[in-house]
Amino acid sequence: MMPIRDQVALVTGAASGIGRAAALLLASQGARIVAADRNLPQAQEVCAQIEREGGLAHALEVDVGDPAQVKKLVDAAVQRFERIDALVHSAGICPRCPVLEMSDEAWHDVLRVNLDGTFYVARDVARVMMRQRAGTIILLTSDRGVHGSVDYAHYAAAKGGTIALVKSLAMSLGQYNVTVNGINPGMTDTPLGRAAVAGQWEQKSRMDVLGGYSRPEEIAQIVLFLAETAGTFMTGQIVGTRMRHGA
Repeated sequence: MMPIRDQVALVTGAASGIGRAAALLLASQGARIVAADRNLPQAQEVCAQIEREGGLAHALEVDVGDPAQVKKLVDAAVQRFERIDALVHSAGICPRCPVLEMSDEAWHDVLRVNLDGTFYVARDVARVMMRQRAGTIILLTSDRGVHGSVDYAHYAAAKGGTIALVKSLAMSLGQYNVTVNGINPGMTDTPLGRAAVAGQWEQKSRMDVLGGYSRPEEIAQIVLFLAETAGTFMTGQIVGTRMRHGA
């Protein structure tokens, strides 16, 4: 077990949803937080909450689909805290569009953020962790990356690529004492999750095998497990929370 207290955690997508919940939980356990998001004011609000509760946090703006911005983010995190012990990469977009109606632009926009951005962030943080010879990387994946989707094919393709990236990075980084795992949260009560079901949240959530979808705070508990308890012995794994409907 690698206690998270006094460790430095870089959380992308930290302004809302699972990223926000993860940042708050890790901070409550004593981690120092770099809260990164393209919505800087909301990321700053998360940091203000952490600091009111006695923690230490720093907000940074980033578009993860821009490799220059990602490099600047990672450099700034290291400059501020000298190291990065855990990465929680939660940033992503999920616009709805039937696959046969999808434009080239819509396809590339989602892959730029959700797949290219994941690669840029994981690669640049991995380089820091390789020098440290320690660290843990946690990437958010999705059911759609396994099962596909009619209305979210671009998102499914990006998340399928992320699953492969988790396993590839785990193979590459183990020799440096760096673990890499993914979380497949299933449907979760976040702004992105609610938007994805287009106003049918209550109806669809009741169809879940447990009678309701997860809360971000529950998924954050998996983040904590992977960052702390499992951070030194578990790698290349995708942790899921749900069976498919009708499974």
